[in-house]
Formats: sequence, structure tokens, C-alpha cells
Amino acid sequence: MSMQTHITVLEAAPGRCEELGGYLRDLLEPTRRLDGCLAFELQCDRQRWQLLSRWRSSNDLERYFAQPLLQQVLASAWHSGAIQQLQSRAA
Repeated sequence: MSMQTHITVLEAAPGRCEELGGYLRDLLEPTRRLDGCLAFELQCDRQRWQLLSRWRSSNDLERYFAQPLLQQVLASAWHSGAIQQLQSRAA
């Protein structure tokens, strides 16, 4: 098993940047406590938020994607209209 890095970039809808940031901040501490999480950071540049995560293994990364909290937060932000675009990739 090798360390996994993942980046998610979320572009906020016009006028919704702070709202989107509020949703994403709810992920920070619970995600950092997950087994296998080596780092989980949130950054903002204008209307774009970036989640950068590092995981001990691909299995740990897969468990993160399956977390109900992650699914709930992203679904809520998407359905509220705060997210204009989302891109996710391994780094």
C-alpha cells in the first residue's frame, strides 16, 4: 500500500462563496479524525475552494469517500445551489 493524495476543487455559485465554505468547514475535524487520514486541508482562492487530503492507503481513501458525512455535506451544498462546479482527482 502506498500513500494516496486527493484534490477536490469546488467552484462556488456567484455570491455563495462563504456559504460553500461553511459547508466544507464541517468536514475538517471529523475527516481529520478518520483512521488513515494524514492531512486534510481546506483552501480558498476567490470563488474556488480546494480540499487537499493525504491518506495512508487507497483503502483509507475509499473509506473517506464512503463516509456518510461527506455524502451529506456535498449533497446539501449541491442541492442548495452553493456549488457551481466540482472537480475531483488523484494527485
